[in-house]
Amino acid sequence: MSFTSLTAYDSPVLVGLTIAYGIISAITTLDIRIIQAKKNGTLPYDEPNLPKWVEMLYWLEWLVFIVMVYLNWKYALLVFAIKFILKVLPVLEIIGNFLMMPFKKKQIKSF
Repeated sequence: MSFTSLTAYDSPVLVGLTIAYGIISAITTLDIRIIQAKKNGTLPYDEPNLPKWVEMLYWLEWLVFIVMVYLNWKYALLVFAIKFILKVLPVLEIIGNFLMMPFKKKQIKSF
């Protein structure tokens, strides 16, 4: 058994999985940052969270990554490293914030 890649880098399946992985990672990173900000006190505790269906994306993120590892493990590790770099920088958080703008609950402020 050799550890050769099953799928080429420019395969439509692998490109689609990469795009899905990026979008899912951006949303989950935003959710993590919101939870961290509430725990640190930099965001008010009564600030609304993202919708509950975002929790399912954590599992979907790992599932997409496992499929990418199966198809092309070298490419999957490269995508994971790039995701880690973008997660440390606020890039994924900004993209996630932009993607989740329509789903954020509006908080009505009373005077």
